[in-house]
Amino acid sequence: MLSVRNLSFAVGAKTILDDVSVDFAAEKITAILGANGSGKSTLMSFLGKNRAAPGHVFFCGEDISEISPHAYALKAAMLPQQRETIADFAVEDVVVMGRFPYKRQFRNYTRDDYEIARTAMREVGIEAMAKRRIGSMSGGEIQRVMIAKVLAQKPELILMDEPTNHLDVRYKVALMNTLRAYGGTIVLVLHDLSLAAQYADRVVVMKDGRIREEGETGVVMRTELLEEIFGVPFVRFEKNGRVYLNY
Repeated sequence: MLSVRNLSFAVGAKTILDDVSVDFAAEKITAILGANGSGKSTLMSFLGKNRAAPGHVFFCGEDISEISPHAYALKAAMLPQQRETIADFAVEDVVVMGRFPYKRQFRNYTRDDYEIARTAMREVGIEAMAKRRIGSMSGGEIQRVMIAKVLAQKPELILMDEPTNHLDVRYKVALMNTLRAYGGTIVLVLHDLSLAAQYADRVVVMKDGRIREEGETGVVMRTELLEEIFGVPFVRFEKNGRVYLNY
């Protein structure tokens, strides 16, 4: 569904991405892993059309630089690491903005739009907060609002850069279970390696702006590779079919 071919990017003399080529499997969860500065968020910005990359990023075989922002928003939703500035709206009014690509010009959001938004809020456990103002909420609560906004968009492709930021353990696990049940194509940048090991179907490991290794999660997430990437020793063990990583 989503492919990158020979993508390079530099800022001044510093190379951020160096000839990156990778395929993201349809209807699978793929986690992008790597140390700080490895190029994960920059790669994600190209996938989300936040940076132009003519001839390098393809969605269903089509160069995304040739897909209009509106058409791409009907198919793909992006949760960036740097949270967008939000006016002090009510929660439900922020979440229903996920329906903007479907909204007719100069028309209000429909009853169906608000019902889809309520379903998304229910999925992330914020339905009871629908009337609260964003200005009264904690960082973790706002993160869940933004996740609900992405879900309300009902995209085929979900792109999330560090979606578990600000979330406590309960909501991290709940989010990953929600994404597992979603059924679409999902690409995540994750720092929580145990979550990646337990929930991702595939992983892409980056180092110094390049793809160091990619493939099925259980095969790629070896302790020796993780030690090379992150510079600390790891212990891997399995329980009830799940992989856990300690360092």
